Amino acid sequence: MKALVIANERRREILNNQSLVRIALIIIICTVSTIVNPRFANVNNIINIFQQISVLGIIASGVGMLLVAGEIDISVGAQVSLIGVILAMIIQKVGGLPNGNPLIPMLVPFAIPIAVILAFLIGAIMGMINGITVVKTKAPSFIITLGFSSMYSAIALLVTGGGSYMLFGRFQTLGRGKIFNFIPVSILFFLGTMTAAFIVLKYTKYGRFLYAIGGNKKAAYVSGINTRRIILTAYVVVGIVNALAALILISRVGSALANTGDSYSLDALASVIVGGISLHGGKGDAISSFLGVVLIGLISNSLVIMNVTPFLRGLVIGLVTIAAVTGGSLSDSRE
Repeated sequence: MKALVIANERRREILNNQSLVRIALIIIICTVSTIVNPRFANVNNIINIFQQISVLGIIASGVGMLLVAGEIDISVGAQVSLIGVILAMIIQKVGGLPNGNPLIPMLVPFAIPIAVILAFLIGAIMGMINGITVVKTKAPSFIITLGFSSMYSAIALLVTGGGSYMLFGRFQTLGRGKIFNFIPVSILFFLGTMTAAFIVLKYTKYGRFLYAIGGNKKAAYVSGINTRRIILTAYVVVGIVNALAALILISRVGSALANTGDSYSLDALASVIVGGISLHGGKGDAISSFLGVVLIGLISNSLVIMNVTPFLRGLVIGLVTIAAVTGGSLSDSRE
């Protein structure tokens, strides 16, 4: 018993130290960027950074919770794209084109509510399909969700026919609205989802089950935890969170293509890994996801502020991700 307590304390110390390393990196990046270009420290630029990473942060909050349980969903970007396309299509078809005749005039005032409800429903269904397949097949979740990513992308292309659906100035509040004409609404949703993930992981029985499954799935099952139901629920939550991210992304962009959100798959996974959540599960929290998202956002913005070619962004993010995974593996091996 004493050994278990010591091991838990040791684990907490490592986690705290990793968070401190991320905070130190954020401070260093901010300092260097400000020295190179003083405009980096401008309040408007800081708000702009958080607005730019808000969609990524919302997606990462769900991906991080899933990864704590030792599972991966690489289809999140394709889910966002498909949900976004269906959302924009419903708004356009039900709401009608400018100076055009809507299909059913009496439904025009309800175009956006119908689209939003269906977006969350489709997100939950996609998450459930992913979860059921992973649980039933017992195959690696990375491969399963990679296959679903290809399927969702194909469905989005079929729906759009390779074109795009425009919103024509409708449904802008979530993506472009500001509180007191200063704080973007999307930032509040980003912070809200991260706060919800933090509370679930730290203070609820469900969160403790996720850690137990990620730490040792067989031991969790033997101890009476319904591992299949917990994992399935985590995938459904990821789908619902992806729907929220799609609403904000399409609202901000004003149109939807079949690949609008595709890049978020790897960016979200990279963010939570860089933040300190273990690829093997059982370690990390919502603060890790938050720090990872902020770090990725700061790196991207600082490269722009310092007039570094945007083609180097992928190279830098890749190097940071590799360094984070390597550091995490070394920490695991020491334990």
